Amino acid sequence: MDSPSTTNYFQGTGYALWTPTGGVQRDLGNIVECELTPSVDKLEHKKTRGGSKKTDFTQYNNQAVQIRIVLDEVTAENLAIELMSQVVENTDGTKTIRLMSVSTITGALEFIGDNNVGNKVHGVFPSVSFGPSGSFSPISGDDFGQLEITGDLLAITYTDGITDFGQMTVTEAA
Repeated sequence: MDSPSTTNYFQGTGYALWTPTGGVQRDLGNIVECELTPSVDKLEHKKTRGGSKKTDFTQYNNQAVQIRIVLDEVTAENLAIELMSQVVENTDGTKTIRLMSVSTITGALEFIGDNNVGNKVHGVFPSVSFGPSGSFSPISGDDFGQLEITGDLLAITYTDGITDFGQMTVTEAA
């Protein structure tokens, strides 16, 4: 829809599917927040003629994208992502998390927008590496407990030679 239009207002909701490398796809549960943060290093060339330096060219190097997801479904599998851990299923049905027991947590992530208001956003990120960030409190006080997982979208090269971090598709609201 062309702008301006109230149809373009957005109140995003959705869910994410995580497929660990060598593992099985699963739903991460209820997402409270989901953010993508791109970053680059800016290299500026300065023209030094004419009495003062002036920027006459910029180039952006070291492109990166970070993803941050806040979940309120505290499962052993979700905690294991945050705490770089393996999950051990015990004979009594409980699960034990071996804290900081792995050096990488990689896989593919897909975000499916399912909101009722505004355009729907669908993201496919074929290579993600999660690492520890934030903190987890087993005491939640007056609100629901949450845990935060943060990862880097890793660039991949496709068969057509294009390299990127994944793709996002926007489906316009009806």
